[in-house]
Amino acid sequence: MIRDVWFFQPRTMAKANYANAGGKEQTWTPWWACYLAPAASGAGLGAHLIDARADDGWRARVQALGADDVLAVTALTGAALRDALEASAIARDRGAYVVWGGPHATLFPAETLAQSPAHAVIPGTGGFPGLALLLGRLTGTAGPPGPDDPRILVKGGHLVTVPRFGGHGTGQTIIADDPDPRLDLITDWEPYVNADEAIDARTTSFVTSEGCLRRCTFCTEPQTSGHSWYTHPVERSVEVLAEMARRSRAGGIKLHDPNFFHDPVRAMAFAQRFRARVGLRWASSLHPADLQEMPDTQLRAAADAGLCRVLIGMETPVPALIRLSNKRYDPAGIETMVRRLTAVGIRGMFTFIVGWPDAEPGHYQQTIDCAFAIKDLDPRHQCKIHFLEPWPGTPLAKMLARRGLQHPTSLSGWADVDYYQAQIPGLHNPAYTEIVRDANRQLSPYIDA
Repeated sequence: MIRDVWFFQPRTMAKANYANAGGKEQTWTPWWACYLAPAASGAGLGAHLIDARADDGWRARVQALGADDVLAVTALTGAALRDALEASAIARDRGAYVVWGGPHATLFPAETLAQSPAHAVIPGTGGFPGLALLLGRLTGTAGPPGPDDPRILVKGGHLVTVPRFGGHGTGQTIIADDPDPRLDLITDWEPYVNADEAIDARTTSFVTSEGCLRRCTFCTEPQTSGHSWYTHPVERSVEVLAEMARRSRAGGIKLHDPNFFHDPVRAMAFAQRFRARVGLRWASSLHPADLQEMPDTQLRAAADAGLCRVLIGMETPVPALIRLSNKRYDPAGIETMVRRLTAVGIRGMFTFIVGWPDAEPGHYQQTIDCAFAIKDLDPRHQCKIHFLEPWPGTPLAKMLARRGLQHPTSLSGWADVDYYQAQIPGLHNPAYTEIVRDANRQLSPYIDA
């Protein structure tokens, strides 16, 4: 008889690329676990967190699981798969039921089920309904199957075969009706408090939405979300953040929404409510096209509401590569964007990509020069340059596969994926590997590549 669900957060092993201002790896709040925990409560089960990033004794805790436990694993593509596989093998050997979700399981649900120790895989954005259904089935508390039930794969075949959303993949905005995340899942907030020189010495992170409606050719976010945008209501999100700030004694909040300003009305409603209810400095993502379309009055209002830093995926200053990436912004306006942010006191983290297929060799230096030009305009801005990693399921990955690029075929192979390492022969110019890394050391305090 199942009694408890243990949410497992693997290590990302990314200190070299995501160090905070205190010299430690940025450890994000395990928001997936918090959002999913009410599914356990709803099934009458206990909910617990095992976070390998914050608990050196995580293996012993997993080894203590038994037949009355469920291990719920959320894993990104990359190094996090190593801990996910190890923990799952230990738990299954002890008789626990193992379920996987998250980005990698969404991109490769059948392969993940076949190659991991998982008994079940729940693909898709907004995993609460799927986990709630699975736990209901395991405990005998679920109702009869419905036409809009989530998709779950189990050993031996599909448990449910109908996607959750009829509009999934059609550019639909989904307003979540899930329960509020359980912040009490976290008993010690200190590991999730990061020193961020652009926000606050005590900064914590969370998300208010998942997915993306845009169709950039290199990014997995549209692929994992089915080109849908899964949003949590603004009012409830702000209340959750107020409570999170109280529990963690945070002085700033970093939102990891993939595209926070996608709906400017929602974004500004959040800004005003957050200012009134929480009153801390905060950071978010901002698409360059959204910044170019944003009136100065709105940008100023966001800054007045506490917005102090934005993550802007510029990707490239080269017009031909912007077309290839389908990023859809005007690179001639980069300087104007930088000056507008400076004028209202918002600091930017501008990210770029090099190693585009069929790109002119000079695009490496053009990208580096653009990043340093941004720093010259205002040294408080930061930049970071990534090497292109053709993420699975993306149009670029499919194009390169037709040209013979071989993707990993195993979970252990996918664990080696790292877009800071320029791993793909023929795609990256080895002469620029160290040049780019040296540039990153100068462009961002969060890089030790």
